[in-house]
Amino acid sequence: MKGRRSSIAIVLPLGCSEDAGISAAVCPATSNKKPQKKCISIVMFSALGSIINISQQIQGANHSLNNTHMSESVSIATVTHNSIDGTAAAAREINMICGVSHPENLQNAFLSLQDARRDGFDYVVTELPVPIDISTAAAAAAAADTADGGVSGGPSSIGKRSGVRTDVTKMDSRWWSTSVVGLVVDPPHWTSTKATNNNSPDATGTQLMQALTSSSNVSPKKRQEAEKIFWGMLEWASHISLPAVILPSIPLSDGSTEEISSSDEEDMFDDTPQNKPQYQAKNTAQKINSTSAKEYARLISQLSTSSICTTSRVQLWIRVPLTLDHLQAYQLLLARCDHSPSVGCMLSITSPLDATALPAITRALHTFMGAGHVKGISWDVSAFLKNKRGYPTLSKSHQYLFQLVFGRLGRTLRTLVEGGLPPAGLKNDDGGSPTRKYHLQYLKHLRSKAPLPSILDSEEAVLETPYLDNLQSPLQPLGDHLEYQTYETFEKDPVKYERYGQAVELALEDGMKEGKFPFVKRVKSTVSHMKTTPQEEDGDLGLEELVLKSANKRDGAVIEVDLHEATILVVGAGRGPLVRESIAAVSRVASSFLAENKALIAKVIAIEKNPSAVLYLQSLKGTHRSWNGGHEYAEEFDLHYPHNCNNESLNQRADTHFPLPGLSNVTVIGCDMREATSHPLLKFMMQNEDFRADIVVSELLGSFGDNELSPECLDGVQQCGILKENCVSIPQNYTAFIAPVSSSRLYSEARCQSSYPSHPEEGPAAPASGMQKALETPYVVRSHAASQTHPEKACWTFSHPHTSKSNTLMDIEDNSSNTPPNLSAEAAREINNDRYAHISFRCDPMHGASAGCGYGALNTEMSSMDLKGVSDGSNVTIHGFLGSFHSVLYESPSDKSSVGKIKQKSRKRLSVISIAPKSFSVGMFSWFPLYFPLKQPLCVPEGGTVNCSVWRRSGGGRVWYEWCAEVVDNNGNIWSTSSIHNPGGRSYFVRL
Repeated sequence: MKGRRSSIAIVLPLGCSEDAGISAAVCPATSNKKPQKKCISIVMFSALGSIINISQQIQGANHSLNNTHMSESVSIATVTHNSIDGTAAAAREINMICGVSHPENLQNAFLSLQDARRDGFDYVVTELPVPIDISTAAAAAAAADTADGGVSGGPSSIGKRSGVRTDVTKMDSRWWSTSVVGLVVDPPHWTSTKATNNNSPDATGTQLMQALTSSSNVSPKKRQEAEKIFWGMLEWASHISLPAVILPSIPLSDGSTEEISSSDEEDMFDDTPQNKPQYQAKNTAQKINSTSAKEYARLISQLSTSSICTTSRVQLWIRVPLTLDHLQAYQLLLARCDHSPSVGCMLSITSPLDATALPAITRALHTFMGAGHVKGISWDVSAFLKNKRGYPTLSKSHQYLFQLVFGRLGRTLRTLVEGGLPPAGLKNDDGGSPTRKYHLQYLKHLRSKAPLPSILDSEEAVLETPYLDNLQSPLQPLGDHLEYQTYETFEKDPVKYERYGQAVELALEDGMKEGKFPFVKRVKSTVSHMKTTPQEEDGDLGLEELVLKSANKRDGAVIEVDLHEATILVVGAGRGPLVRESIAAVSRVASSFLAENKALIAKVIAIEKNPSAVLYLQSLKGTHRSWNGGHEYAEEFDLHYPHNCNNESLNQRADTHFPLPGLSNVTVIGCDMREATSHPLLKFMMQNEDFRADIVVSELLGSFGDNELSPECLDGVQQCGILKENCVSIPQNYTAFIAPVSSSRLYSEARCQSSYPSHPEEGPAAPASGMQKALETPYVVRSHAASQTHPEKACWTFSHPHTSKSNTLMDIEDNSSNTPPNLSAEAAREINNDRYAHISFRCDPMHGASAGCGYGALNTEMSSMDLKGVSDGSNVTIHGFLGSFHSVLYESPSDKSSVGKIKQKSRKRLSVISIAPKSFSVGMFSWFPLYFPLKQPLCVPEGGTVNCSVWRRSGGGRVWYEWCAEVVDNNGNIWSTSSIHNPGGRSYFVRL
């Protein structure tokens, strides 16, 4: 999550493209006032007719409304259904945006929306009208034909569809712009009897597309009329502010409509013997690259760059049936349209699925959900089965498909129920027209089944929803100061600080066992004295119970313990979460050693460069006894060190100012950790070895491990000479991982960065970033509409503190000798933190499906799928790489020495945090992956290998990354390659 963030991110789920700003209704009485701290309610009509009320405590309304770069999803906290007559329905319980298509009311959105709201749907689909001059001429021609005794299909087919639309005068603009989606259909006077009998949604509009894209069998006059009809429909959609339009599927043949929709089309999931992979791949290539497919792509490209999409922000949803041909044809179209954010797709489910096809479905949809700009999924009523009571249900295969798609895209996905119901279909409870509400209820039932609620509705999911696919500029850690609200967000992480606390505890336990911490004095304490031990205001430190237990074993008189003192250095303390974890760890360890007549106290030095955060730390120091060794805060001098930092020994300190056993004394220092000599207390530590740090704790890790200068910062601490020879670092090491990713969304988002100011602090007048800088900058992002296509691999590892004077580009080897390590400041000064890695990603049979979007734990069920015969010759498009990290915060020396030996049965003394999918720390959300974009996507054929080269370079007070990629065959022949991105740090670097 680390990166620049806006204070609030709100998105229109359906009426805006990725770059759209906020269209909100704010009370006029407050919108013109000067910014002030207040609670405002931002109200917007969500996809599709629902109203989202999001109340935020923010610094003024103007600040929130200026935040124009939004993610495509929003967590719907409160959704109220409002029918057209103003009555409100019950609040929605399931966060699921679902629409319906009523074939009987396709020309009357008013009636359709009334029925939809009654049944609980959010939006409806309506036909786009044929331009009035063409429809009038067609009606006149039909009337003349009838008068002459003609019996062509014209009059009978246009009778119901040639009337004047009355819905445009019955609904105001808010309903059209939020609750209605347009549908491109065949003109009524073109519809043949055969086409009329084909009720499949996938056949909608195919005759019109045939006339627009076919290179044969279409007269120039008909093509001209088709173009006028098509553009007229889209102009009307733009005029009335429809949020999206559903377009027909891509034609896969240059022949007639009958050829396109024939039953001879190969299904990607057909495993019959005659469906040979070699023949299928060849036939697929011919279909998806047909002249009609190219012409369709040209038409969509022209439309996506017109004012209809760029000004009116109408989204184009292309219908994509679930076949290999259509999936690949759509991805090829998207590439030809330059991955326009206005172009998306709606997966169409119209037929049953064979359970044996699930591995092939999983493989195909995994990459498609990343590369396909998937906006929605439609369910034809014919795909539903009936249960014993006659209500709709789905097969096990379709249920798996639902779980697969919603588990990945459920927070941004729209659902559509379409198709005609038979005359004897399910009726309304009041005996009205046939209803599809039972289909909706069943889909909501599937949405409520595990594991979807834990994936989509958890507190963590709600917290990260505004960041989905929202690119964030990486931090300049030594130049940027985090905001108060950002600190608060990070501190809510339930896993990170728990793991840090475990690491500190393990390090303290090992230190006590090995006798690392200096003996201070032997102290006596009675049970009554321990009962009065000050406790932390917000929780028991856990010392009293164990002391009483230990005292009772000794008949309860007096406890006499040897007091040892550890020095803990917290660098980058922020608002103190690591300090609090260290204090709690000291208490737990002290309790565990009472039975051995030992006790532990600690002095904690908290170093922070952010002046505002230092003020917060000083406030904690002044109000919490646990930060002062159990004593009241002393303002005159620090109780932890001798006054004026002289050489007074520890034993000369007044007993009244001495920390009680199990407690800690905190010293707050405001300075850059690399400039310890500038502070007198740190300078005193350098000059007195006994006062140097036993443990150094930091949370300087970035999304790629080292991208926020953790190596340089920790090396700087070691160079200052304030660490003991046997000092322990937490973290001990961290490894950077990288993996290819397929994501049209991330790629288009990166391209959009080119229009943003290159220096945001200069305001709108600053020059634009430009495409080169936009695509040569790594971004922190919560990947969502993305697919990791290969298992991640390690790039390099950094370890701290340095135990040798090695100066190579290779990882630092462990010191396996028995000689004591050399942790002098000189060893850290000679370290070179430049790195280079060349990694090969060979073809993965499942295209990395178990890694999902590249963020989160692996899906073990997908890893165990039977992949026999799954290969289908499909290509994978790589849009960049995702960087992650794995960090060992602390590993006990006993675990390290027992590698390769039979270990005793005991808990593993190890604390780890990771965002790499193979070892992901479930529940941790402090870091999102780092996206390295490619200037041009790379196509990886079946069996191809992706090679990635990445450099970590430094010089001139800067650190930067360079990267490139290539695709090779099994013989090492290069098929395609990218340029080296960001050479010399020309577009992006981190300042030292």
